[in-house]
Formats: sequence, C-alpha cells, structure tokens
Amino acid sequence: MNKQNQIIKIKEIELAFLKYFSNKNYKLVDIDLIEKLDWSHLTKEDLLQMKERNFWQNNNHIYSLRHDFTDQLLRYHSIFPTDFKKVAYSGPIVRNNEVISQIGIENYLPIYNQFNDSFNDFYHFIKTYLKDDIQLIILGHYQLLNELLEEKYRTLVIKNMIEERNLSGLKHQLPHNHPILKLLSESTRHQLSKLSQYLDQSSQTLLTLKSWEEQLIKQGLTNIHLDISAQPSRSYYKGVFIRCYLNKHDTSILTGGFYSGDLQGYGMALTL
Repeated sequence: MNKQNQIIKIKEIELAFLKYFSNKNYKLVDIDLIEKLDWSHLTKEDLLQMKERNFWQNNNHIYSLRHDFTDQLLRYHSIFPTDFKKVAYSGPIVRNNEVISQIGIENYLPIYNQFNDSFNDFYHFIKTYLKDDIQLIILGHYQLLNELLEEKYRTLVIKNMIEERNLSGLKHQLPHNHPILKLLSESTRHQLSKLSQYLDQSSQTLLTLKSWEEQLIKQGLTNIHLDISAQPSRSYYKGVFIRCYLNKHDTSILTGGFYSGDLQGYGMALTL
C-alpha cells in the first residue's frame, strides 16, 4: 500500500471507529495535540516520563506533544470536570519522536462487567470493519506480582530478573520452592491454569483473571498467555490489563487496563 492510500485508510478507520462508538453512546472528544503543562503540578511519575515526551518552554510555560490519551484525558478531567462517563477518541500520540495513530475509549467510574462489554464491542469492530482477528492475548494484573512475591523480595534486582525471566539468577535470590520459580518454569500459556495453586482461592486478583479467561474463551479466543512480570508505568494502574496482537495488522496492538487514582476507570486503545 502506497503512502497516500495508507493515509486514506487510517482516516477511514478513525471515522468508522468514532461513528461505531458514538452509536454505542460514547461521547466523542477531540483534544489538542499540544498540552500545556504546569511544572508545579507535575508528579514524580510525570517527570520520569518526560524523557519520552517532546516538550519545550515558552513564556514560563511548558508545552508538550501528546504522549498518552489516558494521561491527557485524566489531566483534562481533573481541571474541567464533566459528567461524561464514556468517551471515544482518535488521533496521534508522539513517543520518542515517533508519531502513532491511535483509536480508543475511556470509561470513568465503570460498573461491573463494563470492561468486558467494551472489549467485546472493540473486538466486534476489529472483526467487522478491519476484517481481522486476534491471534494472541497477554493477560495480567498489576497486583499479581505483589501477591506472589513477599515484601522482602520486592527489590529492583529481583523484579528486573522476573521481567527478564532470568531463572538462573532468581534461583540465587529466592527459595528453591518459591511460586515465582515454579511459574516461570512453565510456558506462559499454562501459567494461568497453575496460578490457583499459589494464591488463595478468594484472591480478587485470581478471580478477576479467571473471569477474564472465561469471557475470552467464550469469544473463541484461547491463545491466552499470562504475564506475571508486569510492573505499572503509573502508580494508578492497579488492576487487570490486556494486550492483544492481531493476525493481519501485525503492527496494531489492542491494549487496555484499569486505573484507580483521582479518578477510577479503564481505557482501551488500538494503534494503527
């Protein structure tokens, strides 16, 4: 596909997406690519992510190109509260000097099962409009590592080894029968079925992951892999998360997850 046709195709997808979710009673939002930031109100997390942003200073103000829709919408919502509970958007984000087109949704103060419903709606859009399907799903929960790993072992060294699946190194850091060692010895596709052996059956994290697994299987999506190593890039990412890779559009990734900070909700977005 040449560059001109690719541009047209992306705009067509964005328009179809906005119409689709507008019909699902989502409010459409169109926010400027350039954000005006206040140094005095930036959190430690904001400052850590500034290295990924394109920003500049003018007349004592800091301006930045949009880095993440969820962050921008949460910041906008905190300054200009609205009664919108469900919003849909499309447009570019800029990370590490790369411009990426993205379509997505945010649900604020969601009720039970809304995340599942939104995923099903997004999946239906992928199948009917993109004529594509999901080939692989990575499922996880940002509380899982803390439930598996005792506080005394939650060091940066050990967490990095878990992320790298460095079993040989972890064997020198953890007891030989530790659940982390046993789980990492399993294929990621089998880890979720083994998880109940190491967590209390009443664990909300376990119940949430199992519920998601059941919902995905009902949709015919069975290639599900557990990520026990995930660490949130923001402190307010505290719940379940999902990453889906498509069959035909191999550079498009559908991601979603819960957050709980000044505002509770979840977001879901697809890169184009």
